[in-house]
Amino acid sequence: MNLRRLAAVVVLAVAGVAVLLLRTGHPPAPPQPVAAPATAGPSGIDVHYAQMMVEHHEQAVAMSRTLIAKGGAPERIRLIAEFIVHDQQREIDQTNDWLSAWGEPPAGPAEGGAEHGMLTDAQLAELTAATGRDAPDVFLRLMIEHHRGAIAMSRSLLDGPDGNAYIHSLAKHVINEQTAENDAMAALLRH
Repeated sequence: MNLRRLAAVVVLAVAGVAVLLLRTGHPPAPPQPVAAPATAGPSGIDVHYAQMMVEHHEQAVAMSRTLIAKGGAPERIRLIAEFIVHDQQREIDQTNDWLSAWGEPPAGPAEGGAEHGMLTDAQLAELTAATGRDAPDVFLRLMIEHHRGAIAMSRSLLDGPDGNAYIHSLAKHVINEQTAENDAMAALLRH
């Protein structure tokens, strides 16, 4: 037997022994998947913030729709109101989906009241009754106050313990977005 044949026989023999050992022995265990860390459910604080922010956003959407329906608002103020309707309605839908995904009840209907930075029924009535040139200024003044309430709620949440990533991200968004809106509205109110 020449050296080539001997090497081929040895390779085949080693392969055969390996196959035999795998069939009769215990094959190596397949790698176990790494367990994904369990995602902790939201805290009661997270759920409460989500529900209150939905109510808060619903009031801002209603206020903006009230101004838009009156007609005659200067374009920049109307565009802010339309943006609030679009942006905050999207956040309402997303937050309600989040609540549903965690098996939590959705927010109840928004009611006027100073709690959680909400405007009172009297303030909402002031906007509803405002006419002509007064309506945009009343809207701006009340929406600035309304946004301040949402910003305070959001800062309070973020000053507390770490919580659900979505809710904390929402709180940061509310602070950034509504601070910028307040700056724009305050500039319009001064003119």
